[in-house]
Amino acid sequence: MTTKAAIHRPGSADRMLCAAGLKTLAGLVLTALLYLPVGLWAQESPKPWSEQAGDGMSVAQMEAEAQAHLQETPPNYPQAHLWFEQAANQGSPQAAAYLGWLYEHGHGVEPDPSLAIAWYAQAVETGAHRYTLHLGWMHLNGELIPVDRVASEAWFRRGIKADYAPARVALASVWIADATGGLEPHRTLEAETLLHEAHEQGEPNAVYFLARLYLEGIGDVEADPDQAFHFTHQGAQAGHPTLQAWLSELYLQGRGVEANRVKAAKWASLSAAAGDPVGTQMLQLLQHELDAEVLEAGREQALAWLEN
Repeated sequence: MTTKAAIHRPGSADRMLCAAGLKTLAGLVLTALLYLPVGLWAQESPKPWSEQAGDGMSVAQMEAEAQAHLQETPPNYPQAHLWFEQAANQGSPQAAAYLGWLYEHGHGVEPDPSLAIAWYAQAVETGAHRYTLHLGWMHLNGELIPVDRVASEAWFRRGIKADYAPARVALASVWIADATGGLEPHRTLEAETLLHEAHEQGEPNAVYFLARLYLEGIGDVEADPDQAFHFTHQGAQAGHPTLQAWLSELYLQGRGVEANRVKAAKWASLSAAAGDPVGTQMLQLLQHELDAEVLEAGREQALAWLEN
């Protein structure tokens, strides 16, 4: 019986949480952060910007005015830009990040990647280290500006220097993707260190890459069934659907853990129910290989796990 094909085996183009998933995640986080309310505004309609209107206002009040203009239908981007610029010039990292977003996507202004980068960089300079991640991906993905690997790594390292755990995962993921494609395999040892550091900081995405490293043995990091099970199990328990699929196979094969077909069915059921394609493939495989009694026991365990 051969089941190894059920585990996702990325090729050189695979980025999973790297240049696709992690970048997408970073983009979602960026959007969520930008739309967090920075204050409450009591006026029924936002004020148009002017130097006189801004006199005596706090930065938070300026940001609230800008937010109010964004809440209009349609959003009044030019007015929001004026209020954010005033707040940014007084040292607001959130306002600077908004200006980067406006220039990146061309909201109320002509798209201008250089200005977007400058404003995001100002956000970082004034303490918003999370934007090191966004800047790192902007320089790596080549969508708005030419790919600049040196600048990308410099921004990730800037985040790492500020002890921002997601930057550790981002840089580690890039090195893992490189090594998967046969480039600089020795850097996976550095990636391993970064991931353990991020994991100790409580960064959830570190578990995925640690599990991959030890499951597959990437670059100079050797496969380690015990470590693979440890991190895969941890991620599966936290609700990561792909890691639940991987855990299903580890239980089926008895890699790093005693074989247990009921638990294999349990974790495959959970992963497939979450819509994960690897979990769906794994469950289909088990439905051909396991008898109905084992599958039903696994399903019951999955339901019990969900209830807890």
